[in-house]
Amino acid sequence: MNISNEILNFAANKQSFSRQELIENFSNLSEKSLLRQLYRLLKSNRLERVKQGFYRLPISLFAVSEEIKQLNEILKNQFPFADFCLWSSDVLMPFMHHVPNLNFIYIDVENDVAESAFNFLKSNQTESIFFRPNKEEFYRYITGTKAVIVRQLVSESPLQTIENIQTPTLEKVLVDIAGDVEFDFMQGAEITYFYRNILERHEINKRKLLRYASRRGRKEEVEQLYNNAIL
Repeated sequence: MNISNEILNFAANKQSFSRQELIENFSNLSEKSLLRQLYRLLKSNRLERVKQGFYRLPISLFAVSEEIKQLNEILKNQFPFADFCLWSSDVLMPFMHHVPNLNFIYIDVENDVAESAFNFLKSNQTESIFFRPNKEEFYRYITGTKAVIVRQLVSESPLQTIENIQTPTLEKVLVDIAGDVEFDFMQGAEITYFYRNILERHEINKRKLLRYASRRGRKEEVEQLYNNAIL
């Protein structure tokens, strides 16, 4: 029996599970061997920690399209040591009340190579590509169009790996939409609706959420949104 695969199969049938549940379910295995495999799965990002002693499969909302796969391959080949993540505005749609016309791919790249990555992509891609747009640029040139938006990846951003591609966790998305220009359309009642929908359907690691929010200078705002959503 492949213990790792058995653990993943077990996780697939649960929203999340505790370490004790895992031990009880695999009572025929030694606890030491079981936990060793659990930690290997965590380290390889095939599982993630929700909170102390609780785990889940990485949220699979971040669909990996062929376009994202191609962009990921291009960036990996050109910048093999750079840290970056890719995701699509499609992630937002199921949780919004008023769905705008969005067709964006976000590429968050570490600061040292972000501009180089933008210049390289701009010279090799036919789609509209924008680099850290401000609010005026976003509404004037990007809204309503198909676009690739290159943004800065904040250090220690919460990420996950899906199909060998780094994508953000839901915790990162919840913090980013609370202030980034690219999500200005999601303020007011819309962002409250979004938070409530996410929290009703998925488990969020509050500690991870607020740690990243602190790095973005948004801890109080994000905590208030979180608290309002669970009332």
